[in-house]
Amino acid sequence: MTKVGILDDEALICETLQKYLTELGYEVPDYALQYDEAIAMLQNNPPDIFLLDINIGGEKSGIDLGAYIRKHHNMPLIFISSYSDSQTIKSAAVVKPNGYLVKPFTRNEIFAAIETALSNFSSTPFLGVDSSIKVVSNAIFIKQDSLFVKVKFDDILFIKSDGVYIEIHQKDKKYLIRETMKNMLDTLPSTDFIQAHRSYIVNVHHIDAFHSEYVLIKDQTIPVSRSQRDELMQRFNLL
Repeated sequence: MTKVGILDDEALICETLQKYLTELGYEVPDYALQYDEAIAMLQNNPPDIFLLDINIGGEKSGIDLGAYIRKHHNMPLIFISSYSDSQTIKSAAVVKPNGYLVKPFTRNEIFAAIETALSNFSSTPFLGVDSSIKVVSNAIFIKQDSLFVKVKFDDILFIKSDGVYIEIHQKDKKYLIRETMKNMLDTLPSTDFIQAHRSYIVNVHHIDAFHSEYVLIKDQTIPVSRSQRDELMQRFNLL
């Protein structure tokens, strides 16, 4: 479920947005009324996408938060504002937002803006953030906070898409990084990994059992899409 962050200095607008977004099927863990609250959200429970009011009072603005996100995180952001004058829009454009909504807006307009931003963002290079993956001969190094952690290909059981994140599952660990499934699949050795479903990549060496509609890896049942079924069966000489 896509997690949406909200920054607006009017509690009523935050609560209305939270209601709309929940009805639309998004997860909204909390909202921020001030810049510092938004920073805490990014550090403790980062969303997949952020809706930012430009004018929030105080020394810092929504544009300042947008600049912080571009420097330290990799997520799409949408500005929300009561102003649509050229000066405000030019100021917002500096941090390259993925959308701009003028208040008042409808629930359908919010949905369209979020889905468009997520779709476009997943197909573009990261902005202002180093790649979260570094490749070596038999492993990848994935960025976890300020460190790059080594993950051997042999230790990866499967990979699951989760919004704009992917989960890398090992036997006893799970890593969460911001990356696209396509980039991840291109990084992995094709002899060992296959995309079983649009949301799953599996290590064929860890498959314990399989069916025409799913595979089993440890205690996990992973779906197999029709488009990938033949390729998976060919790996085991079943066609």
